[in-house]
Amino acid sequence: MNPYAFWIMLAASAALPAAAADTPDPVSTAAPEPETELDAVEVTADAPAQRITPSFNSIKGDALKLQQADNLGQTLQNQMGVANASFGPGVGLPVIRGLTGSRVRIMQDGIGSHDASFLSPDHASAIEPLFAEQIEVARGADTIRYGGNAIGGMVNVKDNRIPERVPERLLQGALEQRFDTNADGTNAGFKLDLGRDQLAFKIGGFHRNRNDTEIPGEAIAADAVREQFGLSNVLNARGTIPNTDSESVGGFLGASWLGDHGMAGMSVGHFTNRYGIPKSSHGVDPSSLDGLELILPDIDPALLEQFADILSLEALNPDIRIDMRQTRYDFKSEWYAPLRGIDKAAFRYGLVDYTHTELEGRLPFTTFNNQVGEGRFEIEHHVLEPWSGTLGAQWQDRYFSALGVESFVPPTNGDTLGLFSLQKLKFGQWQFELGLRTERSRIDPTAAQLAFPAPPGQASIYPDVALPDSLNFRADSISLAANWQASKAATLSLSLSRAKRSPDIQELLALGPHLSTRSFEIGNVRLGNETANLADLGLDWHSERLAAKINAYANWTENYIYQKRQPEAFYNYHEAQFYPACVNLIECLPVYAYSQRDALFLGYEAEAQTTLADTRFGQLKLTVFSDFVRGRFIDDDVPRLPPLRLGAEIGFGGQRWNAALRYTRGQMQNRPGNDETATPGYHLLSASADYHWRGLEPLDLWLFAKANNLLNEEIRSSVSFLRNFAPEPGRSVVLGFRATF
Repeated sequence: MNPYAFWIMLAASAALPAAAADTPDPVSTAAPEPETELDAVEVTADAPAQRITPSFNSIKGDALKLQQADNLGQTLQNQMGVANASFGPGVGLPVIRGLTGSRVRIMQDGIGSHDASFLSPDHASAIEPLFAEQIEVARGADTIRYGGNAIGGMVNVKDNRIPERVPERLLQGALEQRFDTNADGTNAGFKLDLGRDQLAFKIGGFHRNRNDTEIPGEAIAADAVREQFGLSNVLNARGTIPNTDSESVGGFLGASWLGDHGMAGMSVGHFTNRYGIPKSSHGVDPSSLDGLELILPDIDPALLEQFADILSLEALNPDIRIDMRQTRYDFKSEWYAPLRGIDKAAFRYGLVDYTHTELEGRLPFTTFNNQVGEGRFEIEHHVLEPWSGTLGAQWQDRYFSALGVESFVPPTNGDTLGLFSLQKLKFGQWQFELGLRTERSRIDPTAAQLAFPAPPGQASIYPDVALPDSLNFRADSISLAANWQASKAATLSLSLSRAKRSPDIQELLALGPHLSTRSFEIGNVRLGNETANLADLGLDWHSERLAAKINAYANWTENYIYQKRQPEAFYNYHEAQFYPACVNLIECLPVYAYSQRDALFLGYEAEAQTTLADTRFGQLKLTVFSDFVRGRFIDDDVPRLPPLRLGAEIGFGGQRWNAALRYTRGQMQNRPGNDETATPGYHLLSASADYHWRGLEPLDLWLFAKANNLLNEEIRSSVSFLRNFAPEPGRSVVLGFRATF
């Protein structure tokens, strides 16, 4: 199916006779509650009071609860223009318009998550989706206030762990329990709100556990491995992906003073996550056992093959496990209308102490440490009737280290200071917005030079890389947006931006093997700023017949930073040697070097909904959706981009119950990029149902069920580094309840 098929579906839905009063998020189950409206204006303490581009949306309420999963990427993967960069079930990071990592800023209540997910795709985010009460996603010019690391998009998870209001009763809260038939996963959590007069407290905790992920076929795509590595003797696993079990536990405590003219509060939270990384080979390459018959000359060859796993699995292909821990302290205060013309002044600060240890064969090999302090101060003004805006400052101090066997990035100190302004002017049916930001960042490596690894007792044949005392960058960004209320139904938006991002630590300073990603990474201290020139055109249609949201965009990125595969270069980890060919899959690490090239991204994202029928039992609604992005260098494709997706959801229900069936078609990604492999297309069918029982006030018992991948398709995500070694989960059914009191 080609991209034009979506517009045929859209036109068909517009011709339907029923009215559409609401515009639910595409992940909703057709519930008519206002919180699922696409065009809802969200007023939050850390976002502008008005958004004038359709590239901002949020999800909350039942729609969010139904989509909540073990990680953030999986939770958001049905949102417009968002994919999930999975690295096994323990890791899932959002990919927005084909961009992720250091280009997508992930925040918790307005302050960065500050885990190690920016460094590598095998590092999970330290944000727990189960606590989320609302998730905001911004793309394009809306992101200028969040800095260079939001050049591709912003995700803000609001869990309100610092209370923003006094509860209606002295004690209220929620309990939730889920069970996943795939891998026997369990997920339980609770929240309690306490307070009286001007004091409010919030307590929350969760525990999640799952076994190895179940899949419909083999874990390793043998044909793709043969194409990429030139190897055919690969031992595989079927039915499950070994070493993908995980366990997480965490909790928080928050307190606030809430007055008539302001508030102040703080919270402390702790999060641990232990998960496994899917292996590059689920057994042993027979070539690694050559010579064993010389030691045991009388051994039966058939018996040797049977015992291959036992003889060498732990020695040559050990389990890689991640033990992640984060302690986080957040502070927040606001003053309401402190001066004439000033609507609000807000201060927010977060202290994050993050560590994770990579264990290989149950032995600690590398420990990553990220200690960050980040603050924001913002003033929202309304000086004149048509003129309003936000002035702000953002600053950050960071110490990062990776110590141990795989210390492929040296310890560094760094700091960032950004000043920004967003101003809005409204004239009749027109509204304009101007955004300006200047940002200075500094990275100070503690090492004087980087050295290529060499065998014990030998000197490397490659020269050392000298490092400067300090790497300094300045990134200035500007955005312009216009919103025209063309009619009662139609709003047209155009935004233009020129945003810059300074290179991150790993892009500048990486040098060494990283077994979790199966790569040898080489940084580049000569990298300069990356500049995204973005044009974003949007249509928001809201009429009695149809509600739709459509964005089309072009992103010309100057000096795009990416990892370029080095041809005929492989690193043997156990020998600390480079070879022109891959000997066996266990020890063979492809070499990737950071480089810069101009790149062009073109794409769209669209969704539309109409009400097919109104009955006494509820409403029957149809939603159609699609998104697509194409990224090109001058002579090649940008690697690891999502394919064209399109589909439809049919939902039926009312205020108390809902049911929905959703179909997504993912096309083949046959433009995988330099030395990458194509991924086949897939058909994804999912379903959900939920029911609210309110028989005992104030108890609200919400029962829900959702089925994923009902066709039990083998799906390999083109945005995943491990797509050839770990497909997406097979069929699963999640059953659960949430009791609110």
